[in-house]
Amino acid sequence: MQTQNYELFLRADVSSYIGEWIAICDGKIVAHSNNVKEVLSKANAKCPGKKPLIARIPDKETMIF
Repeated sequence: MQTQNYELFLRADVSSYIGEWIAICDGKIVAHSNNVKEVLSKANAKCPGKKPLIARIPDKETMIF
């Protein structure tokens, strides 16, 4: 299941979540917020017993080399 979540993260349009944390569970984005603890809490409530993928969507100014 983690592979499915990671693949979604790589190919999904996350532009509406720039600067926020997201949680992916069961192949879909289940929570987003500027507060990582809030995202984890919401994800755990929506996907009990599962381990969601938590990631921060970088700001537009972030550059990766």
